[in-house]
Amino acid sequence: INGAWRPNTAETGWRDLVGDIRVQDVGSAAAPAWVAYQGNIKAWSFPAAGGATLREVYLTFHIDHDYKPGSDMYIHAHWSCAAAATGNVKWYFDVMYAKGHNQAAFPAVKTCSVVQAASGTAYQHMIAEVQMSAASPDATQYDSDDLEVDGILMVRAYRDRDDAADTCNQTVFLHTVDIHYQSDRTTTLNKAPNFYGATP
Repeated sequence: INGAWRPNTAETGWRDLVGDIRVQDVGSAAAPAWVAYQGNIKAWSFPAAGGATLREVYLTFHIDHDYKPGSDMYIHAHWSCAAAATGNVKWYFDVMYAKGHNQAAFPAVKTCSVVQAASGTAYQHMIAEVQMSAASPDATQYDSDDLEVDGILMVRAYRDRDDAADTCNQTVFLHTVDIHYQSDRTTTLNKAPNFYGATP
C-alpha cells in the first residue's frame, strides 16, 4: 500500500474495532427497546421471529493506525437470549466505507449477513461473524486493498423478524457490534497519507 516501507510486517495479530450502539428515533417501530435483561442490567431487545417489523441500530468505526494494509475484516454481533431459545437468528449489516483525508466519497451501501443458531441456554454469550472485506470481494464485501488507516465504516445493524431464515422463538439482546481486523502491532510513520513514508 502506497509503495512504502512498513516495520514489523511479519508480526501480526487480531484486534477489535469496538462499536458504540446508537439508536435513532427511540420509540419508533424500528427502534429496539431498552429493557431489563438480568437483574438491574438493561440491554437492547430485538423481538422474536414472526413479526413484520425489523429493529435497527447504528454504529461508526474508525480504522486504527495499526491496521495491516490489505488484510481482511470481519464484522460480528455479540448477542444473547434471556431465556432458553431454539432456532436461528439472522443479523444484517449495512456498511458504507470511505478513505479519509479528502481521498474518497462514501459509496452505496453493501449488505452482508450471518445466521447463527441459538444455543438453547439462557444468557449464553454468542458471537455471530461474517467476512466484510476480501482480496476478491463479492457483492456484499469491500475490497480489502481499499481499506486504509483513518477510513470510516458507517454501519446499520438489524434483525428482520419477517426474514424466513430467522426462526428463533425468543427475543434476543444485542450487546455490541465489533469488527475483527489484523494488526501489524505497530503504528504508522505519518498521521496522513503517505502513512508509511518513503521506501528507504
